[in-house]
Amino acid sequence: MGEVRSFHLNEQGLQRVLGGLEAAVMEVLWKHGPQTIAEVQKALLPQRLAFNTVMTVLSRLVAKGLVTRCQPGGRRSVYGAALSREAFVEGLTHDVVVGLVRDFGDYAVAQFVAALEREDPGRIAELEALLRRKREGS
Repeated sequence: MGEVRSFHLNEQGLQRVLGGLEAAVMEVLWKHGPQTIAEVQKALLPQRLAFNTVMTVLSRLVAKGLVTRCQPGGRRSVYGAALSREAFVEGLTHDVVVGLVRDFGDYAVAQFVAALEREDPGRIAELEALLRRKREGS
């Protein structure tokens, strides 16, 4: 997965790990596929972002390994997401959960289960079934 260094508890969705513009640009690339800077800029309307702002955000995402330059060179470079949205979210949640369990152990697990009970009680049965399958080795 690309490089994500921070997690902001006060944000929502991808903005917990990416800046607002970074998250918006990633959503454009996931929805529309590889794009030029001008195409990303247009897709972000009505935000009226400067071309150079979009170029800077894309450069930062390239540096983080989240975006690749598909056709480098010239004024018409095409940028695409390095991972699908699903692969990014899977890798991100893996890293967050492993970090929490490693750093906080039983507390993290207990809070995860408590959050499931509060937010989506039906998921507890799914978790129990998953644990049973893991114990049985399948």
